[in-house]
Amino acid sequence: MVKSMTGYGRCREVVDGRDILVEVKSVNSRYIDANIKTGRLYNALEEKLKSLASTYISRGKVDIYLTVENLAGEKTQLNVNEEYLESYIHLLRKIQQEYGLGGEVTVQTIANKPDIFSQVKTDEDMDEVWAAVEPVAKKAFDIFVEMRKAEGQKMAADVLNHLATLEAIREELVTRAPLVVAESNARMQNRIREILAGVPADESRLLTECAVFADKSDISEELARLDSHFKQFRSMLEESVPVGRKLDFLVQEINRECNTIGSKSNDTSFAKLVIEAKSAVEKIREQIQNIE
Repeated sequence: MVKSMTGYGRCREVVDGRDILVEVKSVNSRYIDANIKTGRLYNALEEKLKSLASTYISRGKVDIYLTVENLAGEKTQLNVNEEYLESYIHLLRKIQQEYGLGGEVTVQTIANKPDIFSQVKTDEDMDEVWAAVEPVAKKAFDIFVEMRKAEGQKMAADVLNHLATLEAIREELVTRAPLVVAESNARMQNRIREILAGVPADESRLLTECAVFADKSDISEELARLDSHFKQFRSMLEESVPVGRKLDFLVQEINRECNTIGSKSNDTSFAKLVIEAKSAVEKIREQIQNIE
């Protein structure tokens, strides 16, 4: 099934207390080019996202955006500055002794001194985060691929219309080719007789020249190759693997055969058909530039 290189997919879900949003969008490119944006805290997930993307995409410039919000807030750890605490308690007792003050140094006394405590943000377990992110990312990619398939089918339908035009032109060339050669030979013989103005012509030499001209003007091989190319083209459009590169090469071959046919004939009807064919080929070429 033909897929477009242009697509968009988005999925947002809450998993294990995390609000996770994954967006995927792509445009055409000769190779796969993945650009991952996760934010500083989740840079470690970029390679995992890139690896996941490669299972869905073979060609295209892809932008992947990941945002993760911990609904429970950032994880923090409360630590005690033990050196500061010991110094603080020692100082209080010294004051008690020197000035004869009563009272006890209690936990409440220490709790009222915030400088004794410090908060440290703890790093999240990236394997745990990825376990939550991966299913959301896969859903976003599934939506993304479905859009690419839908666009690809529209493009394939348009390409097949132009291919049908080429096939009709080829059939007309097949029918017209023998007539063109015969008409050209007749014109050449008449022209030679006019030039000779009544002087007897060497019929054997004349027939030889006509045969040489007919051979040079023969387009049967080109028409046969075009028929083969058209069948290959239709077959490729039905394949389940990416075919954009192969289609691009095949279009080049079709265009080459059209050019050869045009160069071999000086018939105006042929020239008109070749122009129509090249126009259809160009329209196909424009479309397959965006096929994966």
